[in-house]
Amino acid sequence: MATEVVPDRVNTRLPGGFNLPPFGVHQILALIIVCIALWAVGVLWLGMQTAGQWVGSWQDDIHIHVYLDTQREDNVEQLEQELAAIPQVASVKLISQQEAARWMQEWLTGGGLQQDELAKRLPITFELSLKDERSQFLFADIRDTAKHFGGKVNEDEVNLAQVHDLLTQAGLLAWFASLILAIAMALIISNTLRMTLLARADEIHLMRLLGAKEWFVRTPFILEGMVLGAGAGVSAWLLLWPVKLAVGDWLSTMQVDLNIWILLLPLLFGGAIVGALGALIATAHVVSSEASA
Repeated sequence: MATEVVPDRVNTRLPGGFNLPPFGVHQILALIIVCIALWAVGVLWLGMQTAGQWVGSWQDDIHIHVYLDTQREDNVEQLEQELAAIPQVASVKLISQQEAARWMQEWLTGGGLQQDELAKRLPITFELSLKDERSQFLFADIRDTAKHFGGKVNEDEVNLAQVHDLLTQAGLLAWFASLILAIAMALIISNTLRMTLLARADEIHLMRLLGAKEWFVRTPFILEGMVLGAGAGVSAWLLLWPVKLAVGDWLSTMQVDLNIWILLLPLLFGGAIVGALGALIATAHVVSSEASA
């Protein structure tokens, strides 16, 4: 019995619509471009994660401390009333010197100072709780009020509170940038699959003439788009590890520990969704035109 030899350049595959189109140069280029875009999205959200950890858990309960020298003890009640009158200040708490000394003694373990001795050296402290909605001039109002009665504001806390506000705005910008990149990636995959569709136009036309349903023709291209997007997502996630290794030691000094694993599923499924969207865009016109022919 003679053995049949398959001629060169003949693509042997089973008939039907569920065969994935072969990957070529265009698909590889699209995978690389989408991988770079997803990597940029991953770096963006790693930056947001770093900033969030650096700011710390205090960002959900921000307090500003105002200090008044003990020589100005007569201004305590007036300063407390004026601080409480600021609209965006939720409450004002007067912290005794003994309480502040006890807290500092717990924080500065081994400082060598007794609690009573430390209390004599501490100023009068006011703890301000802020409302969620804060005006642009809130910290300036607190600073001016404290200065009017001879007090001082903890400027480090003010700077961290302003960082919290910036992080909120940066989070919105990160979502907007991710959406724009997702649309761009979907269009890149769409153009790539459109070239594949044009190359298989005769096959698609024949399948439609034989009665193939639209979903049956579109499914392999949607699967290809999902494979492209998911592959780019996994590749982008792997490329995030060199970034972590490069800055890990520096971030550890800031008590920041990046968790790249939480980005695996978002990049994987996000890439797959973007690829499927690009495939739907690419096949919408070609397959529907075949149906109307």
